Amino acid sequence: MQTIVSIPGIHCASCEALIKDVSSEFPSITNVTVGLETKKVELEHDDDFDLSRWIEEVQLLGDKYVVHPVS
Repeated sequence: MQTIVSIPGIHCASCEALIKDVSSEFPSITNVTVGLETKKVELEHDDDFDLSRWIEEVQLLGDKYVVHPVS
C-alpha cells in the first residue's frame, strides 16, 4: 500500500533524515520518499501500518512538522 502526506515544514536534508529516522521505527513501512521541493512524503507500507501513530511520532519532532494527509 501507499500513503502520501504533506508536511509543509520540510525544508532541508536534516528534515528528510529526521522523517526517515522516525519511519525506520515502523517495521510495516517498506520505503520512504521525502520530496524536499514538493513537501510530500510517500510511504510504502503493509496493511497493518498505523498511520495515526506515525503522524504522532513525526509531529513530536517539532512544530514545523504538521502532517496533512493527501492520499
